[in-house]
Amino acid sequence: MNKKYIKFLPLVIAVIAISVYLVYANYNYARFSREKVNSKVVGRSNWQLRTTEFYLENGLQVDSTGILPYNIKVGDSISKEANSLKFKVYRKNKFQRFEFYKAY
Repeated sequence: MNKKYIKFLPLVIAVIAISVYLVYANYNYARFSREKVNSKVVGRSNWQLRTTEFYLENGLQVDSTGILPYNIKVGDSISKEANSLKFKVYRKNKFQRFEFYKAY
């Protein structure tokens, strides 16, 4: 391989990695907005630092950006109608029954 092209290899790898991440994020966003949801939060991850991902039992995820942080905890229940981004969070009360907490 020519040395002239090798110096661009890190840039090409970075562009591919960012493209894959954006396609993956867009897929999850579209899937969440399209489907009806009645599921419990089973995990969370904030490896991106400005975004926290909340994982649901049904395989969907809710992303919380730094602009609009969600106060969601593992164990909360999320309910949402199909074809909407508005959802409700339910949290267990002291009697271990879910009650409405907040709408996003």
